[in-house]
Amino acid sequence: MNGPVERWQMAADAFDQRYKAIAKTQWEAATPCAEWNVHQLVAHAVGVQVSFGAALGSTAAEIADWPTARAAMAAALAQPGVLDGTVNHPALGDAPKAMLVGIATNDLLIHTWDLARAIGADERLPTELATAAYEGLKQLPVEAIRAPGRFDAAVEVPADADIQTKLLAFAGRKP
Repeated sequence: MNGPVERWQMAADAFDQRYKAIAKTQWEAATPCAEWNVHQLVAHAVGVQVSFGAALGSTAAEIADWPTARAAMAAALAQPGVLDGTVNHPALGDAPKAMLVGIATNDLLIHTWDLARAIGADERLPTELATAAYEGLKQLPVEAIRAPGRFDAAVEVPADADIQTKLLAFAGRKP
């Protein structure tokens, strides 16, 4: 399995593919996140990358667009020793840097599916990423996962559902 930086790159590639497929007429389209349209979903995804990237040395501004935020995060992640140690993040307190990359990756991955669903693009997520995200999210405290503004309640799926379906259902999506 790839490491945190490689998984982030895979998630960024997947999101980028859907981002580039957004038609001009789709920016106001509804998404699986009831409170967001496509524009708001992309702005959230960019904001997460900027916030977590800043803690890792990224220089993207809060008003960055996706290509800028992606390039800045990729540059930060390319620095030697970027995952060494901990960093103080406003929302998390002191946290391992690798954990920040994991959260940024998981957020980007789940919103890749949201974006794909909203614009009618390919909804398949990389299996390796879905597996890592699902296993990682299951380890977090319930109060952290289900807090307001995070994930809705998990959706029931059959025990033999594929990993992407399990991940999305755990994240409160209805795949």
